[in-house]
Amino acid sequence: MNKSIELLIAFDEYQQKHADAELQDFCRYYLAKSPKTAEPKIGSSRGILLKIIGRISSAFSLYHRAAMDKTDLPSPEGFYYLNGLTVLGEVRKTELINYLLVEYTTGMEAINKLLNDRLIVERRDENDKRAKLISLTKKGKTVLSDCYSYSTKVGQIIFGDLDENALQLCIQLLKGVEEKHSKLAIELKNQDFEKMFKKAAQSK
Repeated sequence: MNKSIELLIAFDEYQQKHADAELQDFCRYYLAKSPKTAEPKIGSSRGILLKIIGRISSAFSLYHRAAMDKTDLPSPEGFYYLNGLTVLGEVRKTELINYLLVEYTTGMEAINKLLNDRLIVERRDENDKRAKLISLTKKGKTVLSDCYSYSTKVGQIIFGDLDENALQLCIQLLKGVEEKHSKLAIELKNQDFEKMFKKAAQSK
């Protein structure tokens, strides 16, 4: 097939899946998926990518904890809960816990610390008297704003050597994976691993 036609077909297929994407987004995507001189085995590629993500996550966790120790959070993990409430708004505790993909007991412990420090507040749900809703307090918003400034510095430590094009390519390639598993992990939470594996394979 003529290379120009092949490129146009690829661009058309890309646009159908990413209607809001720009031409430069397609170029980054196409270059990233183009075969290299030596095609690696798929299994080993996944393993290498998981190792890279895992090591970056471990380094991020180390930097993040050090940064959050500079704030008035009761624990470094509190940042994720405050930020989650900014995204979700006023919600039930279980909704926030599910959103953060953490275990119930771990989530409740973190939430109680934030309540004790008056960074969040709770009230009864008018639609269900048995449930309580939580939201950020003014103090919580102030502390979170301070956290964001430190979180930005952590991002600079981790990704400071990458230019904007490289960052946009990483976002483009991994955004779909993040969106899929943010939903799927909640559905599969606490299930047997083999069931997780089968359902994840069926969700493709």
